[in-house]
Amino acid sequence: MRHLLVATLLSSLALSAAAATPKPSSDASGAAPASLVVSTGVTEAQLLRSAKIDIPTDAIADHSNPAELVLRVSLDETGTPTGMHVVHSINPTVDSRIMSAVRSFRWRPAVLDNQTIPVDVNLVVDVQH
Repeated sequence: MRHLLVATLLSSLALSAAAATPKPSSDASGAAPASLVVSTGVTEAQLLRSAKIDIPTDAIADHSNPAELVLRVSLDETGTPTGMHVVHSINPTVDSRIMSAVRSFRWRPAVLDNQTIPVDVNLVVDVQH
């Protein structure tokens, strides 16, 4: 059984390597094949500055558990929030207060191949009582 697993792993690695190998160009002009682009790395967006969010205690019905809001935040190339939507809501009143505060958050933008890029991030906000 162990030999079969190893053989399966090795054959899947060989297939992956074959798929990653650049194919020769079928260009009739005899030009050299296109070069293979290698990434210089990816750096995810990082939260640099947040803001204090005041929420009245009566705004959350269940005081026994910490409330959690999950937002999907779109960041542009400068790290500025350009859009957001609620993935997991607490309630509309609390959601709108938190979303208003998140608009003022500052982020370090994501980077791909030494270029800043727009990304979407999930932001989880735990509301403590």
